[in-house]
Amino acid sequence: MRRVPWEVSAVLVLLVLDGVAVIATYSHFPAAELYNVHHSGIAAGFGRELVALNFPFALIGIALVGLAWPRLHGPLRTGGVVAIALCAVVYFAVDQSNLDAKPLNAVPALGLTLAVALVLAVGVSSAPRSVRGDRVRIALAAVLVFFAAPLVAAELGFFLDGVPFLGWFFETGRLASQPGNAVLHHAVHHGQHHGWEATMLALTALAFSRLPRPRLLDAYLALMLAYGVGNLVNDDWLEQVVKRGWTNDEMPSVLVPAANWGWAVVVAGAAAVWWLWFRQPRRTTPAPASPAISSSA
Repeated sequence: MRRVPWEVSAVLVLLVLDGVAVIATYSHFPAAELYNVHHSGIAAGFGRELVALNFPFALIGIALVGLAWPRLHGPLRTGGVVAIALCAVVYFAVDQSNLDAKPLNAVPALGLTLAVALVLAVGVSSAPRSVRGDRVRIALAAVLVFFAAPLVAAELGFFLDGVPFLGWFFETGRLASQPGNAVLHHAVHHGQHHGWEATMLALTALAFSRLPRPRLLDAYLALMLAYGVGNLVNDDWLEQVVKRGWTNDEMPSVLVPAANWGWAVVVAGAAAVWWLWFRQPRRTTPAPASPAISSSA
């Protein structure tokens, strides 16, 4: 196994820890207390984790192949193309209205597995100890994790009620309704939320943007960051603002590409991140020496 930098190792550890939490929570709680699943028990827990390996982690698999791409040659490069194609099936494999596992979910999961295997086989180039924008990365990551706190707690199977400060700042266990659904339910249901799934994408983008990479990956990571922030804001707005009765106006969904103002903001944000931050300078080659200089040398 070739060396992988700490940024990649941290994301892989996050993948494993998140998987343990998903399996444990979805195995423990009945389907009625979760979101859009219809089975309970250990099989349901592993089934929900299979879906999580599609979204969000298959999208991370594409970025992993991108990082390893300069070291992939011959059959390994073909394997990289196959991994990206399999991961891209996530667009068709995940249906938010029904998060039970189905056979198609095995395809992006296989692509993710292949992507991780390629990275472990060839390694990834490391970054210097300090990279431009590190302070911004740390600050933004801290803000994202803070606002994802109720969603992390939900995935672990508890509410923040009674937790100092967080229990006051966030609504989690209180029964609430929302426009179009008068049935009372907990403000933040147990289990995985798209806001936390997307936050993991944003954190991955921040980590991977420190590393040497092909220029094409700059735009992908910028979109991953903007997409992650957009979905966290969407999730928190519903659960922390709308369900408190402060407004009836919900933010448009940005889970899948759509013609709405939410996606317009995501795309604009991705373009700004790419242009101002993630975009790598073009490599330049020295100009050829002029004949006069050459003859005098």
